[in-house]
Amino acid sequence: MRLRIYRGLLLSAITLLLTGCARSDALWMVTQDLCMTNYHYRHDPAPCQQIYQPQNKEQGFSILQNPRYKYHFILVPNLAMSGIESISLSRAGRTDYFGYAWLMRYRLMSAYGADVPDDMLGLAINSAWGRSQNQLHIHLTCLREDVRRQLQAERPFIDEQWRPLPDRLLNHTYYARRVMQPTAMGIYPIALVARDFRLSSPELADYGIALIPATFSGEKGFILLTTRRGWDRGNRASVESLLDKRCEILTAPLAVHAVDREG
Repeated sequence: MRLRIYRGLLLSAITLLLTGCARSDALWMVTQDLCMTNYHYRHDPAPCQQIYQPQNKEQGFSILQNPRYKYHFILVPNLAMSGIESISLSRAGRTDYFGYAWLMRYRLMSAYGADVPDDMLGLAINSAWGRSQNQLHIHLTCLREDVRRQLQAERPFIDEQWRPLPDRLLNHTYYARRVMQPTAMGIYPIALVARDFRLSSPELADYGIALIPATFSGEKGFILLTTRRGWDRGNRASVESLLDKRCEILTAPLAVHAVDREG
């Protein structure tokens, strides 16, 4: 009987995700009511891939693989947090959710069955107006090939100061700056955008943020991108649009993957 109920819950979770999580609390229901419950009683995080739950619950998170797209992973905090505007993301001692999400890229590579160059991947969090779920979550998957090519071409214009990209990205205005360090741990993109643009937590609700690995003159770093709802017509700051959950970049011709390491 319990096994039947468990299978029914798993089927419900997958159905919610396959239908695009129509309910705004669907993601929270999956991670808490299914993953956490299963982890507690069976020591199995399914349907999540992983649950990290230290003694300090505020540091915990779950990793979920989208059943529709095998190369799309989502990090979800184990505490209820509405999204990018959550005030705890700007407090001292905040959890490095972007850093942890970046560490999870090995799961994408495992699903792919081979190494994937870092600069083919990206992390994104949407604005309150560009998301379907009212639980904070960070997307990890591949970059769109056209986005990757544009960012490669415009790297000479990206430095440590925030500047608008020379050309609009997917028809929207984006500000960019680089962060020169080999890992995403310790960047805290949300707090960085809040500080540099002088935004309160409620004001952050209008912004979407992406973190894209890149190489500058042979040195590893990241491109930090942000856009604001209303900067352009139809711009809801749904930064997830920069990513490709199908990861078609992994099957593109090798010539397209050539990278100018001195850019």
